[in-house]
Amino acid sequence: MLRKLGKNYQIAIPREIIRELGLNKEDHMDIYISENKVVLEPKILIPKDQAYFYTGEWQADEKEAEEDIQQGRVTKTKNLGELFKKLDK
Repeated sequence: MLRKLGKNYQIAIPREIIRELGLNKEDHMDIYISENKVVLEPKILIPKDQAYFYTGEWQADEKEAEEDIQQGRVTKTKNLGELFKKLDK
């Protein structure tokens, strides 16, 4: 879709693209050049205090935990005391 640069060098993103990508006002976009093209990539900002949860290490642990749950490799206890007794064994 051909677009013209407007005032302040702005470009309007076509409605079809907004709908297809599920974009909303105030969303953040990463803008960079790749192979002599301008690329706009939607981004979600993560608060610093939650950044660890998005590391590869944390995500791998989450995947492993999810697999354990799906395979039934879980332990159920009534309280923390009972849990610690099972862990000590």
